[in-house]
Amino acid sequence: SFSFQWPRFSDKFHAETTDMLNNALNKGSKPPIIEDKIEVVELNMGTQVRPPELEIRDIGDLTTDQFRGIFKLSYSGDAHIVLRTKVQANPLHHKKPGMDLLGGSRRILAAHQPLVVPMNLRLSNFKLNAYVVLVVSKSKGITLVFKTDPLQNVDVSSTFDSIAVIQKYIQKEIEGQLREMFREDLPAIIHKLSQRWIPGNSKIETPY
Repeated sequence: SFSFQWPRFSDKFHAETTDMLNNALNKGSKPPIIEDKIEVVELNMGTQVRPPELEIRDIGDLTTDQFRGIFKLSYSGDAHIVLRTKVQANPLHHKKPGMDLLGGSRRILAAHQPLVVPMNLRLSNFKLNAYVVLVVSKSKGITLVFKTDPLQNVDVSSTFDSIAVIQKYIQKEIEGQLREMFREDLPAIIHKLSQRWIPGNSKIETPY
């Protein structure tokens, strides 16, 4: 197995990763409640106290130019992401009239008219467990493909946590978006970033 030395990632790495995540989150169709673009406002990669773990399951290719293997990936760290967007709050009440959407002293009641409100989302307590195919090439960078669904858990907290039915709906939607991102977008993000780190490239940058 591999033990990672999790670095403090550079500001440039955070900026580039944030930009790629923004593009991935806003491409294609979004949940019907989303009324604006989804923006990453905070990205924390976690600390070296709880880095990812890779367990070797099979080695396919091992040459001076390329490595290919199947690994079991596990992660239960302290990384977190904060997102910001606007939502159409009115459909969230599931046709229950008079539902208090924000709670407390700031009461906004569901009505027949559209009600667009800002929403912050904090994604934390990620637990990942999956088999991955990992290819490291000096000329092409890193290619990572999930063979199984990696998402075991994510805690989603938002502006609407005080309304249980809305909180459950948002949790379900975010989990679905994350599963699609792990399958479709994260491999492309890792590959694009890795092309700047691999020694075989003419311009080498470190992520920390």
